[in-house]
Amino acid sequence: MALDGFLIKALALELDETVKNARIDKIFMPRPFEVVLSLRTQSGVGRMMVSCSGVSPGVYMTSMRTENPSSPPMFCMLLRKHMQGGRILSVKKSESDRIIEISFSSLDELGDLSEKKLVCELMGKKTNILLLNEDGIILGCLKKFDFDERSGRAVLPGMLYRTPLRDGRPVIAGLGEDDIKKAVAKAQSPDELMESFSDLSPQAAKEAFFRGAEEGGRLLYDISEGNGRPYLIKKDGRESDISCFEQTWGDFECLPQESFSGMIDSFYGQRRGEDYKKGLTSELKKTLDNHKKRIERRLAKQRQELLAAEDRERLKKEADLITSNLYAIKSGDRYAEVTDYFSEGMPTIKIALDADISPQQNAQRLYKKYARLKNAEEALSAQIALGESELEYVESLLYSLSCAEGERDIERLRQEAVDSGLIKKPSAKKAKRPQPQAFNPQRFETSGGFTLLRGRNNGENDRLSLKTAKGGDIWFHVKNAPGSHVILVTDGRKPSEKDIEEAAGLAAFYSSLSGGGKAAVDYTLAKHVKKPSGARPGMVNYFEYKTIIANPAIPGEKE
Repeated sequence: MALDGFLIKALALELDETVKNARIDKIFMPRPFEVVLSLRTQSGVGRMMVSCSGVSPGVYMTSMRTENPSSPPMFCMLLRKHMQGGRILSVKKSESDRIIEISFSSLDELGDLSEKKLVCELMGKKTNILLLNEDGIILGCLKKFDFDERSGRAVLPGMLYRTPLRDGRPVIAGLGEDDIKKAVAKAQSPDELMESFSDLSPQAAKEAFFRGAEEGGRLLYDISEGNGRPYLIKKDGRESDISCFEQTWGDFECLPQESFSGMIDSFYGQRRGEDYKKGLTSELKKTLDNHKKRIERRLAKQRQELLAAEDRERLKKEADLITSNLYAIKSGDRYAEVTDYFSEGMPTIKIALDADISPQQNAQRLYKKYARLKNAEEALSAQIALGESELEYVESLLYSLSCAEGERDIERLRQEAVDSGLIKKPSAKKAKRPQPQAFNPQRFETSGGFTLLRGRNNGENDRLSLKTAKGGDIWFHVKNAPGSHVILVTDGRKPSEKDIEEAAGLAAFYSSLSGGGKAAVDYTLAKHVKKPSGARPGMVNYFEYKTIIANPAIPGEKE
């Protein structure tokens, strides 16, 4: 059901009661299609979300705390100019469509009190947020649309605001209860009932049809008047939908909620975070994935060339045998049958020759080829080692990206990729370097009372392992896979085997092997962890280590 007209009307009535006469203290735009109004009401401070996002559209009170961009978007600046310091007069649903209008009063540029509107249109792809002046002129909007025949309007700053054209079908809102009951009785199916009205959702039509004319008609009349109640729908234990009435016709749970705002805020919360993180990480992940594939292709080719280079000893051997048997080989011979003095039993072998050159020139050609392959092996070995280190680093970035908890973490990883040359440096105008933040690694505690510290990304891993950790502390990292550095802080005490197991389990949990059962984890004293000169962030060498097989787990949590 999500946000149909009936739910929107009930939501608007609830909001009107909650925020009427509230003062608009601050305005933020944490994300491109979301406006957050910080309000001061009689009951305290609250935050109203006005969103035209495809994942979490609506107008509702929210408890979510979001990171704001370093510089506000132009639309946010416009809203601050006209709304900040004003008071909300009313929140209501437009009778014409799924539109919520927030009326507010504020001082204009001349210091006169004027009444304006913030309009949130909740209509699929056309979902939008608009600011209107007292005459209904569009001062600004998040999405601009040229004239469209279907909607019968254009949405552009400076134009008179018009609601979209309706499709000609009647609306239930405004009909009497008897008329609605007759319409339900007349319908032969839920689809037919839904097609009879322009403001009837499939869920409401289905519920009314199955309840029958008397009860179903009364339900539609009540919710059309805004008398709905919030219900959360769960299917197979998961939140699947929201409603303004109790649904009785399906195989699911329909649970009453305290408020529409609280229900919508909770329902959208997880989806909103996951979708936004996906949007922020998609471009960076795609770039890193492309680098990873490119490195893997290059390594595969180099390893193949290295295998060919390992055949060089056969070439030297054949050249030596030709040289030692020059007296028995004639110019123009295509093959040389010689005794293999290097093999047990000294068998006779046949060596292919180039008939156009002398036997001595054939031997020299093999010697030169041998020398080239010998040099190639040394170069390829160095290139392969460099490529494997590069691949390990890119995989560590991808792992850190998958664990990023917010926009700030993602921006730090993006900046690290820029500093490492993996992605193109943005232009000076677009450059946005994340603000430095106090070092605060995640903390855990073992059952023996020892503190565990965990780095969230390569930068934190470096600082944790090379600066924070003392020589007697114990360092943990999953073996041969990307993961967090974990430090067991000893403070001069000796941890038990259980403490070691829990620390190793934490290192396994925060690694790319977390979902694969038990994992091998290396551990050593922190003083045995060194950073090679010129190494990438998070890349270290360690020695005098031991390996333990650990169950990925956070200390104190049940596995």
